Amino acid sequence: MIPQTVHWIDQPGQLPALCQTLQGQSRLAVDTEFVRTNTYNPLPGLIQIATPTDIYLVDPVRIQNADLQSLGAVLLSPEMQLLMHSGGEDLELFQLIWGRLPANLLDTQIAASLAGFDRQTGLQRLLKETLNVDLGKEETRSDWTKRPLTDSQIHYAAEDVRHLFRLADLLLDKLTQRQRIDWCTQECNALLERYRNKTPDDMLYLGFTSGWKFKPEQQAALQHLAAWRERMARERNIPRTFIGKDAVLYGLVEKQPRHKGALEDIGVQGSSIRRWGDELLKQLQIGLEQGKPTWPIPQPLTRQQQDDYKELRNVLTTLGQELGIVPELLASKAQLSDYIQDRAEGQDGSDVFSGWRAQVLLPRLNAHSLASAPATASGGSEPNEH
Repeated sequence: MIPQTVHWIDQPGQLPALCQTLQGQSRLAVDTEFVRTNTYNPLPGLIQIATPTDIYLVDPVRIQNADLQSLGAVLLSPEMQLLMHSGGEDLELFQLIWGRLPANLLDTQIAASLAGFDRQTGLQRLLKETLNVDLGKEETRSDWTKRPLTDSQIHYAAEDVRHLFRLADLLLDKLTQRQRIDWCTQECNALLERYRNKTPDDMLYLGFTSGWKFKPEQQAALQHLAAWRERMARERNIPRTFIGKDAVLYGLVEKQPRHKGALEDIGVQGSSIRRWGDELLKQLQIGLEQGKPTWPIPQPLTRQQQDDYKELRNVLTTLGQELGIVPELLASKAQLSDYIQDRAEGQDGSDVFSGWRAQVLLPRLNAHSLASAPATASGGSEPNEH
């Protein structure tokens, strides 16, 4: 049955009855709305929760986080499964409000990708293709923190969870037929782990891939600047770009300006120079004094490895066609590059791929000779979906 009745929850006194109702469920459809334009953290705007018969719109603007803790205890209990679509940013909001994540998640975007849809199919398209439901997106960029919400916003918010039960059941049937329920569980757990164990501040510099060209002391400065910028943005709850864009950090490390007048030449805006100029120069010098980074930024693939990469992309394409999934789901560009580097060091790629990918992908990759590898890694059997 599709949930029909919509309930507005905007008073702490309504939460005990809501929690009692939700505790009787084994799974709930959940979504959130938020605003994130001039802040580091998202500003909660709405929490949508659906049971098979009702939809509850919880107002975190009028209900304080402290009063929402009882709701979090229900939503995030080990016995509860949450149905969500593309839940990454919602998980970030969960961490902000409740300081933890669901114990059991079924992300219908992940389930859809393993059932043969594109890797990042939006809910609107997916509902149209599977259930012939038209989901309007006219309120996507609404200000969800402004009150009162319009009727259009309320309708939009309710629709985002109204159909998730039927959608999840349809996708689970497809995954059961293909014997991929375990694949889906692994992927949803991996999503949760990525948000439980986010990249530490002092490792963010490794994402500045072009920094491999810098000398060790410059990479150390980049490491320091990236970590410092993240801390400042988090403490002041402002976007990190308000302090300096990535290009600014690159420019600081490359040009090593000594005075604020030179900051404009590397792309720092006037307002940022006035607010952050002295501190940017100070932190640059502190970073340069570190000597060397924790780890060097990985170098890109050699020309020979790039040729191997192209050949392995063909392997992914072929295997993806056999399995009925997009090749990007089998391995990202970074994973495939890491695999080639792993093979170059005489390894078999088991440090790069685990779980179902180790079963279906590694045997195919390891059976393929690489021009850049010192020796042929041990082969394996054909993919097994069980």
